[in-house]
Amino acid sequence: MSDEAWKQTLICESINDKIGYWEYLAVTDKRRRSRNKAQSSGAENYKKVLEEQQRIYTAGGMGYGPEMYQVISNPMRNQKRVNNIEGSKIFAAMNSGAPRIALDIQYVEEMNKRDSGELGNQMQYTISENFSAKSPFVLDFVNSPSKEFLEQWLSKSVGYYTGNYINQTILPDFSTKGIKEFYGKSANTIYISSNARDVLDGPLTADVIGICVTMGRKREALSAARRANIRAYRLPIHRYVKWKSGPQYLPFPNIMNVLREVYMNGGDWSRALHNNISKRHLVNADDDEQKKMQMLRRRAREEERRELTEAIMSATKG
Repeated sequence: MSDEAWKQTLICESINDKIGYWEYLAVTDKRRRSRNKAQSSGAENYKKVLEEQQRIYTAGGMGYGPEMYQVISNPMRNQKRVNNIEGSKIFAAMNSGAPRIALDIQYVEEMNKRDSGELGNQMQYTISENFSAKSPFVLDFVNSPSKEFLEQWLSKSVGYYTGNYINQTILPDFSTKGIKEFYGKSANTIYISSNARDVLDGPLTADVIGICVTMGRKREALSAARRANIRAYRLPIHRYVKWKSGPQYLPFPNIMNVLREVYMNGGDWSRALHNNISKRHLVNADDDEQKKMQMLRRRAREEERRELTEAIMSATKG
């Protein structure tokens, strides 16, 4: 492990946190090696294709490649134009009366590196898919953490804010203010929490929808809503979806897609949920051989983790 990895290991308070961080490092390293292998294989294949194209070109045929025939890309498409189009859609949304989405990131700085990184990636996809939507929402980050952590989080996990030409579009703003302070107490504001008693159903009429950026393991969203004195609602998943397998958890890009679709279709939650929930959750695991194998592998990993935890605790006693 690197010096930074050892430093992060020492920061972890419990053995479970340490093992979780090591698992994160292992998965990250495996992905990196797979990516490098794919890139190396791709380079070799490209070299072979280029040699074949050079042979065709030398023989007087239509060989494509550097210093040979070239495919002309669409001259009307360039990144600046794409950025401007995306920004213009966000600007139009500011005046359309659509709900504003408040992404509450007050807990991100307290999380372990694995969870904060995962949530950063989800925020990247959330912003990307919002840009791609025909009718995007206006997104804002509220309850922003310290500047030092925020800059590091954006750089390593979220992206966008550290890229080129970010002045050409409209990215979500950051504020250290809470939701009511940022949007005003007069705004009709609701908060999404999977632990809320009230159920959100029918057309979306709220001015502001608060969404807590957490993994949802400790009822953080409900706590944040209560502290801010905002009424919390849960999505009507149990009313319209027969969730058959896996944890009842929707990634943030999926939540945003559901809300956008419900707003556009006037309140058809059933269609919006079924369009944005992975089909693997709608299939009974007992009827799916692949699910059975995944479950066995997961149980094996859990047993290995338990044995490793016991071994470490036994070795560090006394």
